[in-house]
Amino acid sequence: MTLKTVLKSVLRRAGYAVYAIPKAGGERRGDYAYAEAHPNATLAPWLTDDDFMQAFEVAKSNTLVDIYRLHELWSLVAETDKAGGDIVEVGVWRGGSGCLMAKKAQLMGANSTVWLCDTFSGVVKAGDQDSYYRGGEHSDTSEAVVSDLAARLGLNNIKTLTGIFPDDTGAQLDASAVRLLHIDVDVYQSARDTVDYLWDRMPSGAAIVFDDYGFVGCEGVTRYADSLRERQDLTYLHNLNGHAVLVKR
Repeated sequence: MTLKTVLKSVLRRAGYAVYAIPKAGGERRGDYAYAEAHPNATLAPWLTDDDFMQAFEVAKSNTLVDIYRLHELWSLVAETDKAGGDIVEVGVWRGGSGCLMAKKAQLMGANSTVWLCDTFSGVVKAGDQDSYYRGGEHSDTSEAVVSDLAARLGLNNIKTLTGIFPDDTGAQLDASAVRLLHIDVDVYQSARDTVDYLWDRMPSGAAIVFDDYGFVGCEGVTRYADSLRERQDLTYLHNLNGHAVLVKR
């Protein structure tokens, strides 16, 4: 067994995935091509958003999501307020992205609960559609870790549901409307089950964000999100930061 294999095995058991960065010319993985994306745009609105930057400094060690995607989620909290309803995150890990969304909602004075749904024991529902995940990854967390971050951010608008969503905890989510749904579950079936369960509660103007859409190893999520493109009741956008964003018509 090579050192590389041993290191990947150790990191995988700890919940981390290691991938080679695709070469500039790109590489193919099944139906998809991957390459580093370097847009030429230089506008950086997060740098002038003092509230975001202060919250980000507190939360950044509790998330694997980069600042670009985090600021997009922060912004969508405000944009989707027009639709009305609660905010749901499925796939919370250590709470960084979910608590940032909750902080934005709190600062706005929004009458929204932010529901944070996770097994806190790792990825579930990995299957044949998924190229990397096998189950149990990202288990290095707990509900207490999320509660600690929420306390440090001074949040009073979150509810945490522990268990498989929606199988175990869907009935506990009593929101009548969901205006923003952040899906960060890494695998096909979990993403699909989440959308199937919550779609009818989402009003016109509500948004779904697939965090894993643009990343090597998450082809199952990419494949599921792409399967929704032909629907007439939504507008679909792939952001080069890696997100796929669906807006309900």
